Amino acid sequence: MDIPRITIAGIKSKVGKTTIAIGLMKALTDRGYVVQPYKVGPDFIDPIFHYFATKRHSRNLDDFMFSKYDILEAFERSFKGADIAVIEGKTGLYDSHNALDEKGSTASIAKILKSPVILVADAERINRSISAMLLGYKLFDRDVNIEGVILNRVGNPRHAEKVRKAVEKLAKMRVVGVIPRTAVDMPYRHLGLVPAHEREEIEEVIEKLAEMVETYVDVDKVVEIAHKAPKLEDVPCNAVFERKKSSVRIGVVRDKPFCFYYQDNIDALSAKAEVVVVDSLKDRKLPEVDALYIGGGFPEVFAESLEKNKPFRKSVYEFCDSGKPVYAECGGLMFLGESIINDEGEFEMVGFLPIKTRMHSKFRALGYCVYRAVKANPISRVGDTIVGHEFHYSEVIPLEKLDFAYRVRRGKGVDGKHDGIIRKNTLANYIHLHVLSYPKMVEKFLKTAEKMRRS
Repeated sequence: MDIPRITIAGIKSKVGKTTIAIGLMKALTDRGYVVQPYKVGPDFIDPIFHYFATKRHSRNLDDFMFSKYDILEAFERSFKGADIAVIEGKTGLYDSHNALDEKGSTASIAKILKSPVILVADAERINRSISAMLLGYKLFDRDVNIEGVILNRVGNPRHAEKVRKAVEKLAKMRVVGVIPRTAVDMPYRHLGLVPAHEREEIEEVIEKLAEMVETYVDVDKVVEIAHKAPKLEDVPCNAVFERKKSSVRIGVVRDKPFCFYYQDNIDALSAKAEVVVVDSLKDRKLPEVDALYIGGGFPEVFAESLEKNKPFRKSVYEFCDSGKPVYAECGGLMFLGESIINDEGEFEMVGFLPIKTRMHSKFRALGYCVYRAVKANPISRVGDTIVGHEFHYSEVIPLEKLDFAYRVRRGKGVDGKHDGIIRKNTLANYIHLHVLSYPKMVEKFLKTAEKMRRS
């Protein structure tokens, strides 16, 4: 399969990789290309920006959670109808799940996809030394095809010329962009960038990023590099995405407080059932649905607004109490508890789970998770291995003894040993699951919904 593609990777976190990737996506879109965005690793915030830049849902690619086949399948399936793929990396190019193994790294994904890489380097307060650093990236793994470098945050024109010459002459690497320190505002919050849909000026910000890229990056050269990517083997569509509609209706709470969803999860559910989008701030009650999915997000930021929508919280409680299946991840877990405690105070939530959650200033868990299912639940079978990711600043405060669906092998979960709080047919956990890491979750969720509807 012939897919023009480019991977934008950083030498480390916070070098401007995301702003450049978003700007490139928008610049290409403005030029008339249909751009398919991707994000390496388990990330929810950057893909939201990708959507605003391209008007196409970004897809996550991760070889810790997925097989090589699944990565190729997801890449090819989602590319249909597009002209060019832009893949945004994670952290540093070679950063992975541990010190030695490349799994989970941008480099690993670039090799699987045979994608040329443009490396983003922070050139602030450095000149000739940058060539030594970039040469190390070039030589560290010769199977990674680094085709160019963007030097970000350079100072005056003299500094720009100095670092460009050093990289080209000493590191023998093509410089495709030199970007000065920019005033484009990309504010951060505890889980990363402030999500795009929370920013009223988002269209203006993304336009500025596109202008920045057009001004300081050789976009024509980037497109030329992307078109030199070799063909990929054709991979058939994963059966979990094949359309086989049932009469099940699944409510998905997808709004400002709950915006952390892998689009592939939604697509897989939509292929087998009717998905109904629910807004926890605007809706006064749940629609008529057979199952409920509440993703992660920022309920702590919207805690006061969620508390004020008492009719909706009451409707969710009644739904959980009815025994119909509910699956909640991270922010959804917090929402189903008694309350959320943050710097502004304590705010009442749904109250179905006998817990409170307290926010902290530093993260409580970050990284990949591996669990074993030890109790029957709406999405997994006892004995199955569950692989996913967690990233949260909240802590669960149990109000009584909890029943858990999972035993932790790797990760933190709720208490370091367990995750997946179970009550009736409600499952709430800190782990975020991708359908390609555990495809059975769709079939099990739908079967549970059908069974409860018949009872």
